[in-house]
Amino acid sequence: MNVNLLLIVILGCNLLMGSLLYLLMFRKRKLFTDRFGMIMASCSSGILSLHLGMIIYFLLPINLAYIVILTTIVGSVIGILFGSLVKLQSVLAGFFYGALGGIMGAMFGAVIENPALCGLPISYINSVEVNMIVFSLFGTALVFTAVGLLYYSLRV
Repeated sequence: MNVNLLLIVILGCNLLMGSLLYLLMFRKRKLFTDRFGMIMASCSSGILSLHLGMIIYFLLPINLAYIVILTTIVGSVIGILFGSLVKLQSVLAGFFYGALGGIMGAMFGAVIENPALCGLPISYINSVEVNMIVFSLFGTALVFTAVGLLYYSLRV
């Protein structure tokens, strides 16, 4: 199977999970306290933007600086959307964690794709595609876990 096709499927799956989480939280937004709103905005925007930033870096063959700017904007928008469900301090927390997650995701993707950035031996260059798939699937598992825990927190 082609690696780019698998990454596109993983990206679509994560976008779907993020959209479903937003719709679920939008329906239940009247139940949120300020504390839960801050936690929900920071957790959801941080995890989603981190993983989306990494996947976007793997898929787009452009300069790292442009990808960092793009993923920061995407993460900030995700954070603002989730933060706007409660109050203004939640918007600020969502924006911060979304932008931070977008930057970290792009940097993490750069290190996975080019291990020499961290001073790792050149022998790791042979397993770049395997590492891309493993970390993408692990990030998807983190997104599913975060969505599940946020959904469970609404039931408690």
